[in-house]
Amino acid sequence: MAADAGAAQRYRGIQALMAARVAQRVLQVWRDLMNPAKVDASWLAVRAALVPIVEQGRQQSAELARVAYTEARRAEISEEDGFKPEGPLPLLLDRLESALDVTGPIEFKKAIAAGKTPQQALDAAAVRMVGTTQYLALEGGRQVMNRSIEADERATGWARVTDGSPCAWCAMLASRGPVYKTAKTAGDPRQGGNSYHDHCACQAWPAFTHDEPFIGVAEKLYDDWLRTTRGRGGTHAVNAFRRWWESEGRAGYAAPERP
Repeated sequence: MAADAGAAQRYRGIQALMAARVAQRVLQVWRDLMNPAKVDASWLAVRAALVPIVEQGRQQSAELARVAYTEARRAEISEEDGFKPEGPLPLLLDRLESALDVTGPIEFKKAIAAGKTPQQALDAAAVRMVGTTQYLALEGGRQVMNRSIEADERATGWARVTDGSPCAWCAMLASRGPVYKTAKTAGDPRQGGNSYHDHCACQAWPAFTHDEPFIGVAEKLYDDWLRTTRGRGGTHAVNAFRRWWESEGRAGYAAPERP
């Protein structure tokens, strides 16, 4: 049975909505509690308010992934074999607080040192902080998907599902289409299909057969990859695709219709 591309797109969308809610809460705390005249004094209260927001978002993302994986698996595998999706790895408090420190007061002070006004510095730090907090929250669901796919003997691999305007890196990785756990990727510069970055809206979607279709615009991206990298390999291929994407590819990209 072919993968449900509509379910994959809906899953990506609901994770994006969860991340948007995290961003709203983070920005509200930042604007309400951060005092640009007393950065260090106000930061401890800001960080204490941000920690549970990220932790709750991470739990929500993990639960969304658990439900989605279970439903996707049930749609492809009719018999019950007792498999349960894996949980995410724990988010260590030291890691979370360090990430918040770097994107909060440290980013603010860097912006001030670069000649920004206090308001501009607050805005610059807010952008960094939203990206990092969303990344850490979404990591919960992404780990559930990746760890479950690795642990599930019935899973053949995954596909990367992008949003309507991915960066060149994510568009390149999505162009691989379904990636199988046993696939030989040596020599393919598009490795790293399960890696993500701040402000990244991509998600992994499980595959349970060896004839999975491309999801969304991945097949078109694959054709564009072949065309723009013809005769090139390695980093030369990556750079050629990136140049094409930034000059004209992104403008011609059409997001999949909402199912």
